[in-house]
Amino acid sequence: MRRAFNALRHNPVWVAVALLYCVAGLVSPAMLKTEQVLNILQVTAFLGLVASGQTIALLVGGIDLSVAGVVTMTNILATSLMMGQNERIAPAVAICIALGVAVGIINGILVAFLRVAPIIATLAMNAILFGAALVYTGGAPFGSSAPAFNQLGQGSVLGLPASALCWLVVSLILAYAMRRTTLGRWIYAVGANEIAARFMGVPTRLVLVLAYSLSALFAVLGGLLITAYIGNPSLGIGNQFLLASVVAVVVGGTALTGGIGSVVGTIAGALFVTLLNSFTNIAQASTGAQYVIQGVLIAFSVIIYRVIGESAETR
Repeated sequence: MRRAFNALRHNPVWVAVALLYCVAGLVSPAMLKTEQVLNILQVTAFLGLVASGQTIALLVGGIDLSVAGVVTMTNILATSLMMGQNERIAPAVAICIALGVAVGIINGILVAFLRVAPIIATLAMNAILFGAALVYTGGAPFGSSAPAFNQLGQGSVLGLPASALCWLVVSLILAYAMRRTTLGRWIYAVGANEIAARFMGVPTRLVLVLAYSLSALFAVLGGLLITAYIGNPSLGIGNQFLLASVVAVVVGGTALTGGIGSVVGTIAGALFVTLLNSFTNIAQASTGAQYVIQGVLIAFSVIIYRVIGESAETR
């Protein structure tokens, strides 16, 4: 019982998810239906994958604002390369992953070796990727994803959305790796104190490059999954993840200063953000109001977790 209480105290976002779901259910009983729950899980998967990668960037004390561009690039490339043909799935996915990791490596080099501020380096990369997508398509996206590939985003396994299962399996593997592998411990060490980590023998620059590479990789995976869901290209498909991915991570308990947080918390954070978006849609809130709510959530979450951290230190 005490362990459960401590777990909830350090991860209040799970309580927030439950409370928000109950409130949404009272306002709209349709939210409690099984098909709506499955739909929320299906939609959460896209944000969840992108946010899992964003978690790594924040854990090393940085931020990755290029995820929106990576998702858009992935969607545009995947559909234009597949052209609706199943035999083109493998090369299209391979090219998207290779380019995504290359973007992450460049971000990492800018931050680790050239000491460019993460917010500047990744925001510039985001603009480059969006511009490249415009040049590549001439402003008119073309192609479509293959029918077999679409099953990842639209299909189900044992009654559960295939996209949600992909997200949870990949994210839980990442969560295990972050806690049980040397690289995971290095990421936490660099985020907590980069100088101290360097003196302890941690290859801090390599860790930063790997962190941004993993962030980009998960953005690619999220982009592929949402492409399988919609089946068509869209130049604005990644914009929704620029702020939402940061909100999900911070609400999930990851500190913007680095070194504190978890992928499991981000899973809950992604669920909370998706539920909140569904709730605001039910309440017919405008898009502007939704952005205001997301901004307030970031500030509120930072304050809450700082208070929790300070109270824990005084005990």
